[in-house]
Amino acid sequence: MATDVQVQFFSHLNGLTLSNNWGDMIRLLDTCLVNGLALPNITSASIDSQGDITLNMYADHKSLLFQIVELSGFEPIELNGKYRIKGTPTTTQLILKAMHIGKSITKIGTAKLASLGYDISFRDSADVKRAYRAKNPRAEHPFIRVDETLSDGANSYTSAYAKYAMVGLLDNMTHIDDFENPNVLQLPFDPADPSKNWKITGTGTGVIRGWGRWYYAVSGIANDYFADSTSPSTSLRNFTLCGDSNAFYFLPAALNQVQKQLMGCGIFESIIDNANSWFLMTYLNQTPVTTQRQFNTVSGGSPLTAGGVGAALFLSKVGLTDKSNIATYGVLPDLLSGFSALYSSTFTPAMDIPLVDNDKYLRGVLYHIKYMGKTIGSSNTTVEISNTSMYVKENVRQAQNAQGANTCGFYFYLGELE
Repeated sequence: MATDVQVQFFSHLNGLTLSNNWGDMIRLLDTCLVNGLALPNITSASIDSQGDITLNMYADHKSLLFQIVELSGFEPIELNGKYRIKGTPTTTQLILKAMHIGKSITKIGTAKLASLGYDISFRDSADVKRAYRAKNPRAEHPFIRVDETLSDGANSYTSAYAKYAMVGLLDNMTHIDDFENPNVLQLPFDPADPSKNWKITGTGTGVIRGWGRWYYAVSGIANDYFADSTSPSTSLRNFTLCGDSNAFYFLPAALNQVQKQLMGCGIFESIIDNANSWFLMTYLNQTPVTTQRQFNTVSGGSPLTAGGVGAALFLSKVGLTDKSNIATYGVLPDLLSGFSALYSSTFTPAMDIPLVDNDKYLRGVLYHIKYMGKTIGSSNTTVEISNTSMYVKENVRQAQNAQGANTCGFYFYLGELE
């Protein structure tokens, strides 16, 4: 069998930046989802006796084990394509898992860290909005709208406040601001107010901006409380983004620059025929910017790890006669993935995460993300292989409580290294 080259991941360790600047999230998503990340010029390349490809580069590649590299412009042309990184012997050398035994490289081309496989379907002239969609989409693939707009001309959000994008999914779009049709399925969605997810109302300390939010820079006050009106620091945030054209998970360290929040979207493996198979992990809230709150106390603020509404993610209701979103929860041994160490004797205790919604429908299973049955500790964007299965391990911050803040974590399954 060939090695899987579908599920990709990116990290701040690749030299990508996520800071306290408007537009940082969109620029990062453009790179990870659509364009990929160019690697340094290749000074030499060869194929060893096992058929693997060795690349020597002019500068530090900043690449990580098991990431996917895409080659182009090589000859013979059959060398062009995607490969897993099998080894990183030095900061300027990569070994790619391949099956090119007996071949020789006659022309050296270029390399990049491959994107997750999306296109930009629509964008705005001010370059603060995107609608992403999977390349060669199937009917179930949604448009993913990401909006960092600060003003609608009358209402405005102060630029020094917490940084977040308004995010949602739509099943049909003809332009970037095509979201007010109540007949178009959206997530999240309020049938009584079709544009609720994208509205800005008020100004100054009375402004409310959006509903479904992906935060990437906030300033903590105490015990993990924050308010949008408190200006974040300019520090770079750690992050991981992992997935493919079906689903991806974005984990920025919005609060303390190191420990991450879990967000994501796409489709899941549905077990109900003719039911919508979208999911959205997002902070779902409409409160004034001066309101102090914790991520885990707001609906969807800490999916799969918080107690109560904080642990929710969002699906469309079964049947779609009611197009509103429904809170949905993981069927898990506990809400301390990566902390409670329930299965610590197992080398890689990675468990699928089934979903059940508030209407008591068992809906299916999330792609890629796995419950972690052992302690992650302070691990930050590391990889692990179990037999031939490849995983990224990533920390997730559980909000402060009387015992302190727990460092939880999840596995992200990358496929098999054959």
